[in-house]
Amino acid sequence: MRILFISAFYPPQVVGGWEQLVQDINHRLQARGHTTRVLTSTHGIDTPTHEADVGRLLTLESNIYNYQPRQFLGHKRRLKQNLEHTRQTIERFRPDVIFIHVMWNLSRGIAWLAEQLCPGRVVYYVANDWPHAIDPHTAYWCDQAERPLLNIAKSVIAPIPLKIVAEENRTFNLKFDHVLCVSQAVKNDLGRNAGIAPENMSVVYNGVETDLFVPPEPTPNGQTEPGALSLVYAGSLVTHKGVHTAIQAMAILAKNPELDGVTLTIIGGGHPDYEAYLKKLVIEANLTQRVKFVGRVPREEMPALLQKFDVLIFPSIWEEPLARMTQEAMAAGLVVIGTLTGGTGELLVENETGLTFEPEDPNKLAQQIERLSLDPALQSTLRKNGRDTVIARFDLCRMIDEIETYLTRVIENHQNTVASR
Repeated sequence: MRILFISAFYPPQVVGGWEQLVQDINHRLQARGHTTRVLTSTHGIDTPTHEADVGRLLTLESNIYNYQPRQFLGHKRRLKQNLEHTRQTIERFRPDVIFIHVMWNLSRGIAWLAEQLCPGRVVYYVANDWPHAIDPHTAYWCDQAERPLLNIAKSVIAPIPLKIVAEENRTFNLKFDHVLCVSQAVKNDLGRNAGIAPENMSVVYNGVETDLFVPPEPTPNGQTEPGALSLVYAGSLVTHKGVHTAIQAMAILAKNPELDGVTLTIIGGGHPDYEAYLKKLVIEANLTQRVKFVGRVPREEMPALLQKFDVLIFPSIWEEPLARMTQEAMAAGLVVIGTLTGGTGELLVENETGLTFEPEDPNKLAQQIERLSLDPALQSTLRKNGRDTVIARFDLCRMIDEIETYLTRVIENHQNTVASR
């Protein structure tokens, strides 16, 4: 097969875990003999580039953290350029199928043009709500400003960009004939809020390389000492990930001298304002000796790094599609304590594959950490159950098998349709 990937982001320029998965899928399909090409954005680089199998040509609609109103002035120019890059890539590469992934912060016109040029051969792999989410322009111009004068100015200017975007959204009405969903939660959401027909959607759970994420060598007695746990958060540092809840829970635990051995390491980067807020929380709670920030870590170092920890804290607030970090942690033998938003509950089950708490409930999180730290036997049970579950249901090879089969079927069905005309 000749497969064209379209994604807003692609490694090494990453924002979250999904674009890393896109790379994994791409490389695995290449290893199976398929010819691929990736069309992605210029995010993180100064000028467009052409790599061996990657074209970094598309321009995002806005800054990923802070929307700047003046960015809309270049909207029509960006749209024209993005459509031309898409058209040229499709015409030159001549794909058998187009595989669309992360579309956040890109015009829907890109996917629409793909559907026009390759009718019946566009497959979406969806891991968030972008098919029905509002675009960054509409979000900004409809939002209330904190300053009254700015609100007045926005009310005068807003009708212009809102009209332009609304007209484009009507023009770029996507068919969504072939949609893979990363979890049942995503499928339910798209059926409910995006109006995609159930028969057009299938669930293919994302997966991880379970052979890379292996548990560390056990301690002499096979268990962690009571009252001592090494916790880790790994991911984006943005508000909806709920990292502040983990720090607040640590402040509660710090009041119990029996839990002096509980520490938290925060891996990752994100919005500068939120990072500053988290560090302020740590200082104010006098947790600088128990909570450490280590910044971003290269992905290839994560398997070995996870072996240094006992527990992954997953405090997400938003409706998570199905986070790879929870899968990788379980595969590495960590116990996951997390919220059940979105698709997380399809992997994380209370007292079976991990422990749970409600979003933004530091008291319950602290209770679960304390419970786990004082019960080494529970740790052992949850470690085993979590790893067994990931190996059985969330392995990368299983995911690639299902994707390859689905893409092949889409191409064959299209060929049969054309032949029958």
